[in-house]
Amino acid sequence: MTKRMIALILCVATVLLCLVGCAKNEEDKGAYIRMYLTEPIYDVDPLQAFDNEATLQLVSLLFEGLFYADENGKPQKGLVDKYKYTEDKEEGDYILQLTLKDTKWSDGVPVTANDAQYAFLRLLAPNFTHPAVSMLYDIKNARAIAAGDDSVGHLGVTVVDNATLEIAFEHPIDVDEFLLVLCSPALYPLRDDIIDANPDWGKKSTTIFTTGPFMVRSMSYTEKDGFILERNSYYYRDRNKDDLDKRVRPYRIVVDYSTDLAEQFAMLGSSEAGALYYFGRIPLAVRQGGEFALDEVEVTDAASTHVYYLNENAEINGEKLFAKKEVRQALSLAIDRSAIAEAMVYAIAADGLVPCTLRNRPDKKATFRAKAESYIASTANINEAKTLLSTAGVTPGSYSFSITVASYDEDHIAMANLVKAAWSSLGFNVSLNILTPFEIIDYVDDDSNPDTPEVAKPSGIFSNPYKDAIDDLIYTTEDSEGTTEHVVEAIALDLIAYSPDAFSYLAPFAKAFSGNKYNHTDYNLQGHIIGYDSEAYNNKIEEAFAAEDFNARADRLHEAEAILMDEMPVIPIVYNQNATVKAKGISKLDSTFYCCSILTEVKLKNYWNIALRDEFVVIEEEEEEE
Repeated sequence: MTKRMIALILCVATVLLCLVGCAKNEEDKGAYIRMYLTEPIYDVDPLQAFDNEATLQLVSLLFEGLFYADENGKPQKGLVDKYKYTEDKEEGDYILQLTLKDTKWSDGVPVTANDAQYAFLRLLAPNFTHPAVSMLYDIKNARAIAAGDDSVGHLGVTVVDNATLEIAFEHPIDVDEFLLVLCSPALYPLRDDIIDANPDWGKKSTTIFTTGPFMVRSMSYTEKDGFILERNSYYYRDRNKDDLDKRVRPYRIVVDYSTDLAEQFAMLGSSEAGALYYFGRIPLAVRQGGEFALDEVEVTDAASTHVYYLNENAEINGEKLFAKKEVRQALSLAIDRSAIAEAMVYAIAADGLVPCTLRNRPDKKATFRAKAESYIASTANINEAKTLLSTAGVTPGSYSFSITVASYDEDHIAMANLVKAAWSSLGFNVSLNILTPFEIIDYVDDDSNPDTPEVAKPSGIFSNPYKDAIDDLIYTTEDSEGTTEHVVEAIALDLIAYSPDAFSYLAPFAKAFSGNKYNHTDYNLQGHIIGYDSEAYNNKIEEAFAAEDFNARADRLHEAEAILMDEMPVIPIVYNQNATVKAKGISKLDSTFYCCSILTEVKLKNYWNIALRDEFVVIEEEEEEE
């Protein structure tokens, strides 16, 4: 009797467990995890991701590259399944063939070789400018196209079939070195049918289609938990056969931009509704307050340096003040980089331009920085700076200029205030020009009210004047009197590496490698947007590009950085570091060379028992195919 009773109890318990599991899993698509990934991002176009560390964090979750660089800067396969390089020296054919994996965009459209080719063509398109273009100069006809001597249709990047792309080169290449180029976010495959039809495609969730593990479900910056990333259910997955979480474990990543970041951080991992479990960027106030143990934070060196561009063409008090080398040197000397790094907590005082993680040679582990000289003192030298200004015949009190910075980046604003104080101590009249994104308002017909022909309707698209300023050091504002064009004098930005190779970082400051297009009016290359044009530097980059071995190339690049740090057209402030913190219960987090979080395998323990928030924004669901 006792045995029968025990058996009956076990059977009932088994059934109950099955019922509980079904109740939990029947509608369970995976974890909703509240995180703070980055500051607000208003445009997810990968080509907009190289002047702010935060943008790259988000873009890496949305798009998949042909290859990606792992934590050590080594290329790993992304969309590429296999590749083969062949040489026929007699015919002068040097071909890299890439075969793509089978996957789809977030709207179910297959990813094809045409999408991969479009990323190359877009960089070299007429009237399109971008510093990453110099990475492509080994490709057949790429340099001639950039110089205006050939058409983009002749670029040596061709589609063989839907899954195969061929890249033809001008000369023999080192394949491993070129794979670093293919790791660049600037070459993430994109859709021409989407981008050509909608220039603002990257600013609105309804026009953002992705190849990466996540898609954008909601882009609300003002509602609680209104910014949502959702699993891309097509990411390397057959929706008719595979489990929902075969490739991407969490269902949604939920971000709240409406609540103070330090306030959110105070609830890290708590049991309260709305608690966050991961911070991709720790609030500045929390960092400076030292409110948590150092061993709770994961700190990694970023592939970027926080810098200031000085516009040499800007007229200040009737003259081009920053065109004077002594002025640029003086402004650099006045900055106490150690104090700025200390204020940021997770940063290193810059002693050169190239960031800490870039490699000295593609075939070696040593970093460029480890082999480089230290060109900049970490502390200020005000007396020497004043002497240089006097030598240049500059009376600082006669000049007023501003530092342009984005309103949404508290780190950049904090550093700008310290730089402003340093430059003001020299006698210059310095102000901050803080640019704020604004939502574009559309005016549409109101059919319900004939007396009101047009009504204002928010477009969901944000215009970001800071990004405009970065592009060409010019931005516009609108008011009741019309549109006004403004010239940027100095601007703060994170200068992010286009690839793990130091050449891609230094080359754009050389005129022929800047990515600024050929000007058919005066028949000249336009050079870098800051107006820097040094014959010595141009020649050194040409020598590095033509070098036949890695050692010679690295030597030329070090010599190039030395020239740049003497002439100082761009002022390095700190080498950026990425600091993240996670709550207990979160696991399986990883990161890439660019310090971008990899969230495909992330787990949140007991996520079904965690309350998100009563005010959680309800998003209409798509039905999953059976």
